[in-house]
Amino acid sequence: MDGPFLDTREIATYLGINEKQVYTLIHDRGLPATKITGKWLFPRHLVDRWVEAHVTSVPPLVPFLEGAKGVFLIAGSDDPLLDQLLSLYRRRYPDVIVLRSRAGSSEGMLALRRGLCHIACVHLPHPSGGFSTDHVEEVFGQDVVAVTFANRMQGLLLPTGNPHGLSTLQEAVSAGLRWALREPGTGTRALFDRELDRLGNDPAPLLRNAIIVDTHLEVGLAVHRGETDVGMGIEAAARLTGLDFLPLREERFDFVIQKQTFFAGPVQNLLELLGTPEFADLVVRLGGYDIAASGRMINP
Repeated sequence: MDGPFLDTREIATYLGINEKQVYTLIHDRGLPATKITGKWLFPRHLVDRWVEAHVTSVPPLVPFLEGAKGVFLIAGSDDPLLDQLLSLYRRRYPDVIVLRSRAGSSEGMLALRRGLCHIACVHLPHPSGGFSTDHVEEVFGQDVVAVTFANRMQGLLLPTGNPHGLSTLQEAVSAGLRWALREPGTGTRALFDRELDRLGNDPAPLLRNAIIVDTHLEVGLAVHRGETDVGMGIEAAARLTGLDFLPLREERFDFVIQKQTFFAGPVQNLLELLGTPEFADLVVRLGGYDIAASGRMINP
């Protein structure tokens, strides 16, 4: 087990679990994995980050944030509506420097545990149903709270006019098309991998010709430019790039915040914007979101 990649047997040993549990972690908890070679392989460095992100009861390094005066740090999942909200925030509070990382839900959780951000943006599914943020204390420990940002629709981004006549995910997978996908460790990729497994598909042929990108907008642009035939992403990205959209499921996108920093000025100012007419206007212009529950705290 000295190489950069582990196979299924090795990752089971590495994590101290049986092999059947490995597949559950891939599809329900976003364990970083790839099947390009026809069998599951696990990048060791990404697995180590994933494990650290899921460790509970880690004391936050709040002094780092206390020393970051005038800086607002956000890490985690990518979302166009959040980009627009942060632009609104910058206009309202021009003296605050907003720094954002779009490294995915797992990386956002890791940054939060290390005390390196004020807010982690998360939409990972939970094995027992719902999302990780439905089980705040179980997944994150007792020192955090979760607040709903918005519900959004995940699905397939298709060229205008849907030239391949796709109506289901299975049709898209069976057609031998070129795909644009998010990176392992993101909630969107976890959803895609889980759906492929549910349908009984081997992802290896699909991944050989897939383009792996960092953001939903990049997925849309890859399809729009003809670099790929289909992508997995959110409805807002399809609208922004003029693509057709085939919805698959609605998901909840949440903010996770350390209790010690929940009442910090930058955090509270952002949460207050969720209830403003300006935020509602952003939702109308983008489309693909339901903000009925925006700003609602999630009970552990």
